[in-house]
Amino acid sequence: MNEELQKLYICPSFLLPKEKIIWQTNPHWLFLVIPEIALLLVGIFVIKHLSLTNQIFQSLTIFFEIAIAFSMVVLFLNWVCTKYYLTNIRLVEERGIIGKRIMSIWLDKIQDITVKFSIFGRIFSFGDIEIESAGTQGKIVFDSLPNPRKRAEDIESLRLKMKT
Repeated sequence: MNEELQKLYICPSFLLPKEKIIWQTNPHWLFLVIPEIALLLVGIFVIKHLSLTNQIFQSLTIFFEIAIAFSMVVLFLNWVCTKYYLTNIRLVEERGIIGKRIMSIWLDKIQDITVKFSIFGRIFSFGDIEIESAGTQGKIVFDSLPNPRKRAEDIESLRLKMKT
């Protein structure tokens, strides 16, 4: 695939000239699947227990079914539209379904990287990475990142390459 076509269809618009993506990921898949299953179970409960012969309850059932379906679509879109990037120059967090919020920290400005796990995170291999930077940029937290230890090692090794 030529570079122009790749830039149009694959690469995000916020990339700087000569910036290349090392990795890109979404939050761990469990943070999509568990809420979706919970909403599905609520939907099944609503359909089974509220769809009585009474006209008012049938209208409420339809309303709840639409609300649950809408919530499931919003959860999916939120998961799909939350992306974390490591490029050869910086770390980038992109969020937002309609409006976008893009935060970045330059690799040479990183002061500290902290990896946090819960017990489920250790079992299913996900966790948070907090990246603190020098100056006014503050910090970025990559929430529910798959394989956070490997991702933190990638960031550290790229920082070391930049320093040498």
